[in-house]
Amino acid sequence: MNGAEFRKWRRNKEYTQQMVADFCKCHKSTICRFEKGQIELLPHLMEQLNKFISHYENL
Repeated sequence: MNGAEFRKWRRNKEYTQQMVADFCKCHKSTICRFEKGQIELLPHLMEQLNKFISHYENL
């Protein structure tokens, strides 16, 4: 999932960037920049992001 797709999914689920950042143990600006396509996430952060999606997908 790229940043734009993640942003759409996150907003649809009504999760904040801060919630994602807290789960991934990173700064909110990292999530913001990823969603805008300004950066690619490092592998460990992408793994955490995928865990976030898996955990919260069906809530």
